[in-house]
Amino acid sequence: MAHHRAQLTFKDQPQIKTSLSVLKFHPGARHLLGKPITDHKIDLSDENSIVRQANKATYKIPVKGPEGHGFYHLEVFVADDKTWRVVKSQLEIRETSKLEKEEYEGKMLMVFNEEKNGDLIEYYTDNVKNSIS
Repeated sequence: MAHHRAQLTFKDQPQIKTSLSVLKFHPGARHLLGKPITDHKIDLSDENSIVRQANKATYKIPVKGPEGHGFYHLEVFVADDKTWRVVKSQLEIRETSKLEKEEYEGKMLMVFNEEKNGDLIEYYTDNVKNSIS
């Protein structure tokens, strides 16, 4: 029960929720995975699912669509005051009916990069939220 609650609490955080929304409306991700894209529980037994360092953390979230599945990798910067923000997100395809395996194997699709796209919330508002309404 605590594990389930921790999963829900993690995905309910605004930065994570926004990152997942950005993925679900990303044209490349929609093409490779199909619509709708769903996210699943992090495998806490996988030591690479959550990696924490001094001022950085990475999360590996399983995602799936009707055309394929993979992992959504989030890179998070943690400030000294313990606030944090997503600075990069990438989609790792494990299987898709849209490409041959050698076309995606060992590659990542960049979904969001703070250096290129700016603030995640502003990027979401400009590119996702406005396209929904």
